[in-house]
Amino acid sequence: MHRAMAWISALMLLAITSVQTAAAEDAAMRRIADREAIEDVLSRATLGFELSDPDLFSGAFAEDAVFQLDEKGPVFGFDKMIYKGRADIRSIITDRVEKARKRDSKTLSFDPASLKMYHRNTDEHTVILDAHRAHHTSTWMAVIKTNVDIHISAIGRYDDMLEKRNGKWLIVKRVRTE
Repeated sequence: MHRAMAWISALMLLAITSVQTAAAEDAAMRRIADREAIEDVLSRATLGFELSDPDLFSGAFAEDAVFQLDEKGPVFGFDKMIYKGRADIRSIITDRVEKARKRDSKTLSFDPASLKMYHRNTDEHTVILDAHRAHHTSTWMAVIKTNVDIHISAIGRYDDMLEKRNGKWLIVKRVRTE
């Protein structure tokens, strides 16, 4: 009888341990998947900005997101200090593209067709706060290349809050400093 009880106890302990291990593995897998999704949305924002793709850029932000320039204005390349909502954030790119189209190339010291912008983030740090919120910071640098030269246009930091909404991670607030 004691042996049977010992076996039953051992089997129950094994079952409980297996369930706990499976739950821990599931949580770890969810965390890895969340981190990959966060990295993806941040990459889309960076690439969309770099390529002047308004849909790729704004698609990384929630419908009610805020993009804030934490400077004393005005800031070169931006029409205002706070953009509210995805459509307004999209205008960061569409306005820049429209201004470039209207620019008189005779007034420039370089061939506008040669203009390339590279936007790089470094020192990235992401903290997943809970199942639906994360915080991200990074140092960014915009490098401009033309047929004349290559130079650093601006450098600063991003401070992002992200939320998981309907299973999708999005930036809900970005504060950009120079």
